This record gives sequence, C-alpha cells and structure tokens, in this order.
Amino acid sequence: MSVSPNYFQQYQDADMDELADVIGDLLQNPITVEDADHKLIAYSSHGDSTDQARWSTIMGRRVPEKVLTRLWKDGVFQELLTQDDPVHIPAKDEIGLGKRVAIAIRRGNDVLGYIWAQEVNRPITRDDDEILRQAAKAAVSRLIQRQGKRKAEEQRRKEFLWELLLGNHQSEAIIRQKAESLQMHLPPSYLICIIEAAGLRLDQYLYPLLMRDKLFWVVDGSQIILLIGLTEAKKEKSNVLIRKVEQFLSDSLGKLETHVSEGQVIAGYGRGYKTYMEIVKSYQEALQVVKIKKLFPREIAGIHGYQELGIYRYLLKCKQWDEEQGYENERIELLKQYDRDNQTAMQETLETFLDAAGKVNVTAQRLHIHINTLSYRLRRIEEIMQVDLENMNQRASLYLELKMAKLNEEQ
Repeated sequence: MSVSPNYFQQYQDADMDELADVIGDLLQNPITVEDADHKLIAYSSHGDSTDQARWSTIMGRRVPEKVLTRLWKDGVFQELLTQDDPVHIPAKDEIGLGKRVAIAIRRGNDVLGYIWAQEVNRPITRDDDEILRQAAKAAVSRLIQRQGKRKAEEQRRKEFLWELLLGNHQSEAIIRQKAESLQMHLPPSYLICIIEAAGLRLDQYLYPLLMRDKLFWVVDGSQIILLIGLTEAKKEKSNVLIRKVEQFLSDSLGKLETHVSEGQVIAGYGRGYKTYMEIVKSYQEALQVVKIKKLFPREIAGIHGYQELGIYRYLLKCKQWDEEQGYENERIELLKQYDRDNQTAMQETLETFLDAAGKVNVTAQRLHIHINTLSYRLRRIEEIMQVDLENMNQRASLYLELKMAKLNEEQ
C-alpha cells in the first residue's frame, strides 16, 4: 500500500502567506485562506487567472455577501461544516465564482477557517485531495494563534448580550456606553428570535446568514438566540422588522430541517422594542413561543411571532389560574366520560368543530365524515354537556378549556 508524502514537513516555520504559496505550487492553482468569519488571511500569486469572486475577496479582504449566501443556499457550507474531506464545487458563473475545491480548517469540532483552491490552471482530482487535507492540518496552529485575540473580543460581546437578555443593567445609558466600548452597533429597533434544533451546531450552520444580516447571537444548548434589528429608522418599522425576521426564518429553517436527525426545528420571536432595558421582554416572549409550539405543534405550525399566538398566549396563565382555584370544567368531564363509556370521539369532534370556527363543511372534511353524521354528533354533544354551540360565550369558553385540557395531557 502506497503512503502519501508529507507535503508540508519542510514548511513547519512558514507563515500563512508562504503556506498559501506552497499549496498553490502543489496544486498549480490559485489559493485563498479565510478565517471562520470569511475574512481573508492569505492568498497565493495568481497571474491573470483570478475570477471575479476571488478578486473581490482580495480587494475587499472578505468574501462577498452574495457569494456566501449562494454557497449556503446550495448546501456547500453544510458539507464543509460536517465533513473532513475537501468539497468539489462546480462553477457558479452568475455570481462570478469559477470551479473550486474547498476544505474546512478544523480543531476538533470547531471550524477555524477555510482553504479555497480555484480550479483554473489544471483540474484538481480526487488524488489531489490529500494535499488539501494535509494543508488544512498544517494551517491549524497558525489560525489558533491568529484567532486568540478575536475569540476574546467575541466572548466579551457574547457575555454582554447575555447580560442584556437577563436584565443585568441599571440604565439605558450604561448599556449604550458598554456597547460602544465593545464596538457593538446596537440597532435602533430590534426583537429577539430563538431557533431550537437538537444535534446541530446552529451557529456554524447559520453562519453565512448571520453574517449577511449582521446579527448578534449567543448559543444556549440546542438554542441559538438572535438579536435581529433594523440598522436605520424607517416608517412602519414594526412591519419592516417582522418581514426581516420572517425572511431570515424562511432562508434558514428549511435548510436546518433537512439536517435534523431527532426532534424538530422550532422557531419563535418576541415583539419589537426600541430601548435595551426592554430586551428581557422580547427574550421571554420568544421563549414562550418556543414552549407553546412544542405543546401545540399542529395548531400553531405556521406561527413564529408572539403577537400571532392568539389565545395560545393565555393558556399557561389560565391553566395556572384554574389550578390555584381548583377549578375543573364538569361539562368537559361529562363528554370525556361519555367517550370512555361508548368508545366514541365526541371530544375530538367538538375540538375540530371549534378549530374550524364552527364551519360544518370544513369540520366534516377534517373528520372524514358526512355532514349528517356531524350534525347528529353536534346535537348529541349539546345534550351531553347541556350547552348551546350557537352561543358565542359558551363556544369561546369551551374552546379555551379544551386547549387547556390538551395542555395538561401534553405536559
């Protein structure tokens, strides 16, 4: 069995610029090296063969946003974040990106940066992948040293964001002063959004979108907590802010769902605010949305905003109130007992009817029964419970209490 040579053994003291040139010479193609923020660290000589994406990266010292977004949408970053081998990327001419091969520079599970080889002078074959694997390992120590200061600054910003979320500051002036010292430009209006997904490094998967929208975030177990704001004052800014967060969720949730092996991807966000003394409210509202979506995944599947929860916003408080009073709806208990005694599904029929806002055609379709059968069941429910389903007060009360009964079952 042949053993691959150690391509970089004699370059152990080389800096990143020298390392980029060595990789370029071995692959006979232009090389760029970026950190985890997609800021340019080093690049090899390239002659006249550089494409628009590489040229823009060198001139701007960072990968262009449109390139990052496209590579995210095409699943390139998902591959780079989840595998040790190089990823061969076809040309994407519409964003000025020629054919490439890329590999993540890793330290354990952490991605420190990326090496990109533009495939222009000659094809980069699978046999060349070993060169990139060794290059990624050789780059680790150099990136660790470089990232020390950046990581310390990033950690201080995340600690400050946690302080805000937990309400640890005494005044708006103190908050603004500390943000300025950390070079954090807090948006004039904002909200807190939470995405939860088990088994994923959410900050890594969402990184291109986080950078695109210039978001602040912290990770808490399986949750990523995002501060999403508007960078300038706008008319109808509340609607603009909602559109921005909904667009972010639209761009991110579908991609995440394809990579979740257990459980589901859940997202929720609080209301928008202008002062950062109120950030606690938006955070608590987002947490409540996530909690309620877990309890009622079907009923509020398409809802992410706290302001859209409707009656579900009241359920936990109403349940607490009932427990304090020792209250129990005897009429619902009568219906449950009837179902148990007769092996029927009257409670399901009633809940489906109320979910459909009393529309008999919709209810019958959802239950897969004839309208006449539904009419009989509804009359029987009124007899058993001694209620009038045409009475809006009784109907609203039953709807709320059926959801609370389901809440007890779920918990």
